[in-house]
Amino acid sequence: MARKKKNEEVSIVATKHDSDTVTDLEVLLGDQVIGKIYQGEEDRQLQVTFNNDQKGTAVSIEDAVQAILADYNLHN
Repeated sequence: MARKKKNEEVSIVATKHDSDTVTDLEVLLGDQVIGKIYQGEEDRQLQVTFNNDQKGTAVSIEDAVQAILADYNLHN
């Protein structure tokens, strides 16, 4: 049985971390945070935290956002 497609707004909000050079990104679906993206000052890969508190890595911001959306669609 197929579900009806829903059009929901996905937004990415930048939040400052402890230092000025590190920025965290939150991926929001409506008002709900579905994932976070973090890059350390000297890290080459991005650290991704999914909605269910699992962690992963990504090479680019686009890959990280796609992974978060895929994980959200799979589990919700």
